[in-house]
Amino acid sequence: MPSPRLDLNSSSDNWIREKATRDTTIIQSFGYDNANKNIYLAQVTQAGLQLSGESAPVSSADRNLNGDLTITKWDMSGNVLGYMYLRGFGHGMNMGVEPVGGSAYLWTEVDAVPLSDGTSRGTRLARFPFVSGKVLDSTSSSLATYTPAPGSTINTATVDPVYGRLGIRYRDTDGIMKYQVHDLDLARLNIWSEPLATISELDITAVPGWPLTTYGHPFLQGYAVVGQYLYMLHGNAYGTTESIGGQDVVISQPSVGNTFISCVDLTTGAFAPAPPSAFNQNVNPCYTAAAYTLDYREPEGLGVYIPDLSQPGVFSIGLGFASGPAGARRATIYGKTGLVQPS
Repeated sequence: MPSPRLDLNSSSDNWIREKATRDTTIIQSFGYDNANKNIYLAQVTQAGLQLSGESAPVSSADRNLNGDLTITKWDMSGNVLGYMYLRGFGHGMNMGVEPVGGSAYLWTEVDAVPLSDGTSRGTRLARFPFVSGKVLDSTSSSLATYTPAPGSTINTATVDPVYGRLGIRYRDTDGIMKYQVHDLDLARLNIWSEPLATISELDITAVPGWPLTTYGHPFLQGYAVVGQYLYMLHGNAYGTTESIGGQDVVISQPSVGNTFISCVDLTTGAFAPAPPSAFNQNVNPCYTAAAYTLDYREPEGLGVYIPDLSQPGVFSIGLGFASGPAGARRATIYGKTGLVQPS
């Protein structure tokens, strides 16, 4: 069924700017509970905390390697309403929020495995209720875990709140990053044999004419699924450098950045709309200067917001950003509301 598509080049509006989360680390992702009007944000747990069952405060390096995460619950203005800690889950690069009654269940990665870069990523998915103040371990017998793609690594998820689906991203056994979309009800029942879509991840820097010496290879910082479309957010913090042609190049210039949002048709696996033959950064992938006045400014996560649940097809997509100095990071969300209706 054709679905509306976000107008990537529509204006980006300031929804929430530089608000605190439970911890002072960089947010990695966020998601909306559209039924109860809350926002959930994930971040690696900060250094120096001693949680229940820990014999001493834990360092930042160990939190990263262990895959320990902090989840903050916000109201729609960015005020902290609660928090919980997850131990052994992963990096929090993406998350799904599923409203259930007056609260929400979260879909995250779990069973973290350390990587060579000092972080860790989950090898499976987990679904659990948000319980403020709780410390949840990946080994908990009460935790529902799933293996959508056996043998895969780097698993994350997102909930499509418009069409009731679960999008997943994973590194398949062939080493290729892929996305699948599943019916949310079936996913909850641990049924993964009937994917609605399966595509390989596209490289935005492979688009003809990509200005490599200007923007480099921006990191994937989050994704979202609505209907037949996958949205990806790429970019790096201000001042990030990359070696290109033997030269160290600043690929995210202060006040400019290299943040791009792109759209992929899940039915074809191709960019939609198609990138023009001559590269145009206002099409797809689409450059955004949202929140460009932030210091540090690292893009972190996409979230699907439905202002009025009686009109679920009228959705917006929020773009997350981290800012502020190390040890005092803040979270910001700018939103795009323009939609292109199917013809």
